[in-house]
Amino acid sequence: MASSYIPDVRTTFDRLADVAFVAVAAALGAVIALAPLSEHGLVLGGSACGGGGNEQRCTGIARQLSLVEISPRFWAFVAGGVLCILLAGAALVLRRRSNVRFGIAIAVLALAFVGLVQVERIDALLGPEDGGTWGRTLEDWGPVLSPALVDLRTDALRRYEGTRTEPGGPLYDREQILPSFFAHKQDGWRVLHGAVVVLFFVALFETLRRRVRRPTLAVTTTATVGIVVWAWVVDRAVVCGDEGDCFHWATVIAAIVAGIWWLAYLAGSMLGRFVERIRRPRT
Repeated sequence: MASSYIPDVRTTFDRLADVAFVAVAAALGAVIALAPLSEHGLVLGGSACGGGGNEQRCTGIARQLSLVEISPRFWAFVAGGVLCILLAGAALVLRRRSNVRFGIAIAVLALAFVGLVQVERIDALLGPEDGGTWGRTLEDWGPVLSPALVDLRTDALRRYEGTRTEPGGPLYDREQILPSFFAHKQDGWRVLHGAVVVLFFVALFETLRRRVRRPTLAVTTTATVGIVVWAWVVDRAVVCGDEGDCFHWATVIAAIVAGIWWLAYLAGSMLGRFVERIRRPRT
C-alpha cells in the first residue's frame, strides 16, 4: 500500500516565518480591533471668547473621546481587526497549503492597505500640536471628524452663548465660540495608527516571501516598496492649500532612500559572489 506522506521540504526560515506571520498578524489584528474602543482616542476642542482687544476673554474647550465615539466609521477598524485575526487563524490551520497561504497573505495586505489609506487621511487632519487651532471649515475636517466637531460646537453654543466670560466681563460672542478647532492625538489613535502601518509591512513581506525565495531579497523588496508606497499614501493624504501647489516630498525622499538601499543590496550581492569565487578551490 502506497504511503500518502508528503515530506516537509520547507527551510527553517520558512517555518519560523510562517509562525511569525500568524502570531504577529493575530496580535496586530487584536490591537486594531481594541484601539478604537479606548477612551483615550482623540481630544477635540478649541476656545470660546467674548469681547475684543484688551477686553477679550477666552475659555478653553476640550473633549476626550474614544474613536468609535467620534465616528461610527471607526467600527470598520474593529471589524477589520477581527477579520485579520480570523485570517491569521486560517493561515495556521492551512499552514501546509502554500497557495492558500499566499491568498491569505494578499487578503491581509489588501486589508492593511485600505486601513493605511484611511489612517493617513485622518492623521493629516489632526493637530496642531503647538496649542493653536486649525482655521479650516467643518467640511475640510472630513467626514470622520466633522460630525463630532459639529456636536461639540452645538454643545458649546448652548452652554456659553449669552453668558458672561466672567463676572462683570464681556458676553461670549456667538462668532467667537469654537470658530476653529484642534484635534490632538491620544494613545488610542497612536496605537491604531502604528499597528496599521506595521501590519502593512508584515503582510507585504509575507506576500513577497512566498514568491521571492531569497530572504534578503524579500526583505529588501519589502522595505523599499513599502516605504515608497507608504510615503505616497502620506503625500496623497496631505491637505494642500487653496492653490493646490503641494510638492510630494515624502515620496521623493522615499524613492531616493529606496534607490540607495537597492544599490547597497546589489553591491553586497556582487561582493559576496566575488568572495565566494575567491574561496572556491581551484581544480
